[in-house]
Amino acid sequence: MGHRRHSAPRRGSLAYLPRGRAKSMEARIRAWPKVNSEEPKLLAHAGFKAGCVQIVNIDDREKTPNHGKQLVSLGTVIVTPPVLIVGIRGYSKDPNGKHAEFDLYADNLPKNVSQLFKPKNKEQMLEYSEKEFKKIKEIYALIAVIPRNAGLEQKKPYLFEASVKGGDVEKQFTFLKELLGKEVKINQVFEAGTTIDTAAITKGKGWEGPITRWGVKRKQHKSRKSVREVGSLGPISPQYVMYTVPRAGQRGLHQR
Repeated sequence: MGHRRHSAPRRGSLAYLPRGRAKSMEARIRAWPKVNSEEPKLLAHAGFKAGCVQIVNIDDREKTPNHGKQLVSLGTVIVTPPVLIVGIRGYSKDPNGKHAEFDLYADNLPKNVSQLFKPKNKEQMLEYSEKEFKKIKEIYALIAVIPRNAGLEQKKPYLFEASVKGGDVEKQFTFLKELLGKEVKINQVFEAGTTIDTAAITKGKGWEGPITRWGVKRKQHKSRKSVREVGSLGPISPQYVMYTVPRAGQRGLHQR
């Protein structure tokens, strides 16, 4: 960083504010892709980070300076154990947003999965779901992934929702009903070589100061009272500290 500026008020994006802890270890998917197919398809799977590897490849991009040369890049290894389809959830839509209309759970679930919720009578819920089917606009799969199947010590499974797209709502419901209580492997969801989006929770670092959290430049070593703090928290007016000022706080355990 020989050409860096002497001043570094903030080296971090304000787009990720507030930098607080994630509510749960299951990452939220806020937008699902559209599928132009008549066959229903599950759009998500789960995995656990195992480590990193070095990938040696040839740069095949034509208009780059390294075209035809050997590159060494970083790769992340993710363990993807089979996930269990625990249930089906139907959502209706109105001007106020989406509303869960019914939950249909599988029978004979493992004990460590079934004890996380109270499954209702499957036959009654099936009858109710068929009656209320006209309201349903979206179908989601309720999925459980057990960390112990990935080689971790944790027994308690993670539960999350995954969207089902393709065809109409009735086809999606029938598709999930056949998978209810069964395990789904990664190759049943994604094909080899497919580019996918990932969402996860970062490693927690705890409470950090503005130097580490925002990349603020240290003050002179003889500065009064503090060195690893910002020089000014803002002007005298407005009479509050603006959110753009780099402050100490939580670092890590964010969704990214």
